[in-house]
Parts: sequence; C-alpha cells; structure tokens
Amino acid sequence: MNKAISKLKKGINKEHFLEIFSSFYPGFDFDSLFSILKFQGLPLIIYKNKVILKTVLVPYYEYTYCVVDLEVNNSKPNIGQAIEIGAVKIKKGKIIDEFSSLIYAEDVPRYVTKVTGINQNMLQNQKSQKEILEKFRLFLGESVFVAHAADFDFNFLNRQYEKEGLGNLLNRSLCTITLAQKTLKAKRYGLKYLKEELKLPFEESHRALGDAKSTARVFLKALENLPEEIKTTEDLIEFAPPTKNKCLSNSAKC
Repeated sequence: MNKAISKLKKGINKEHFLEIFSSFYPGFDFDSLFSILKFQGLPLIIYKNKVILKTVLVPYYEYTYCVVDLEVNNSKPNIGQAIEIGAVKIKKGKIIDEFSSLIYAEDVPRYVTKVTGINQNMLQNQKSQKEILEKFRLFLGESVFVAHAADFDFNFLNRQYEKEGLGNLLNRSLCTITLAQKTLKAKRYGLKYLKEELKLPFEESHRALGDAKSTARVFLKALENLPEEIKTTEDLIEFAPPTKNKCLSNSAKC
C-alpha cells in the first residue's frame, strides 16, 4: 500500500489509480474507490485531471494536523487495545479543537494503572473501542496524524481499526521525535524531557489528552525552526517520518 500511495505524490490518471488500488479493494468503480480511500484518511483530490495527494499542493502552515496520544492496556496491538485516546487539531499555528475519551476494556493491568492512573473502575461504563474509533475517525478526517513516537501510535491504532472491522488508517503521518531531533536542541527527546527543556505549560503526564497537548506544543516549537526548503505539507511529512527508535515505548515515550 505504501508504494501505491507514494505514486500519488506526482499524480496519476484515473485509469492508473483504479488499476493500482483495485488490488487492495477489488470490485469498486473509480468514484467508490476514491470515496473509500478518502474516508480512511487518504487526502485525495483531483488536480489537472490527475489523482494526487492534497499534501503535495498545500503549504504546510495551512494544512490541518491532528496530534494524537494513546494509552493502552498492552503495547502489543494484537493483544492489547486502546483505553484512552486524546488528540488536538492544529491549523495555522493554533489549536482549534480537541478529542478525549476513555474506552471500555475488560482488563487493565496493575502496571498500566501505576503509570497512567487509569483503573478498571474508570472504564466500566465507557463506550466500546469500536464506538470510540468510529467517532475518532470522524474527528481525524484527512488531517496529518502527528504523534511523539508516531510509529507506535499510528500502527497500534491502525491495527485496532482492522480488528474492529473498520478498515484502515490511511492518513499521512509524521513523528515529533524525528522533527524535534532535526529542529530543537535538547539532551534527550522524550516528551518528559522536552517539556522541561522548552518550559512548556503543565499537562498531566501519561494521560492521553495531556500528552497530546504537550506534543502539540513541541510540534509548534519545532515548526519555528524548519529549514527554508520545507514548503508543502508533504515536504514536512518527508522531513519527519515515523521511524522506529529503540528508546521508545508507549509507556515511557523515551
């Protein structure tokens, strides 16, 4: 799928689009396939009779970003699930909206409660993961998915969508660890340490919305130091791709 999506950076005609993506979603005509991919977060537009990623054309400062943080009951996505999602939307340098929800789970291990403060009783009357993921998809829309350790958050969440029979997450994504390492001077790039280095306002750590807000502030600080050659949203995505980092885990975030 990634190779197919990468072809959209230069734009492809409708026939080629249908040929490529029908292998993933067989049996659909062009309009249906186009709509399915957009619903799953792929920012498609028709430009000069070609299908192309919107992120290639829109200046990075004008695009909408969704900064996401998860708390989970097990870091292995095939076994665990999300127990809390927090997110904030950013556009033109400002936070414009937020999303926060606990999620019902049958099991919350003691070590998770110790780190997050989330216990079994807090989740008993919450909605199911499937219900929350459906709501979150509408909130996320075609925003760029941003996270501190985005490789973990994006892939974990994508697996939960698959498990719940809700398709995939196809949003473009970027990592604030990679971005911070390239734009900010710090001894360490974990969220805890960046909050201290940058003297960010207090937010509750290891709770999804608090960490999402802190990550959003790191993201905005990093944008102030971008190289001049970063012009489009896709330039920014390629500058700060999600990458695996040995110092990362969801519980520690470095």
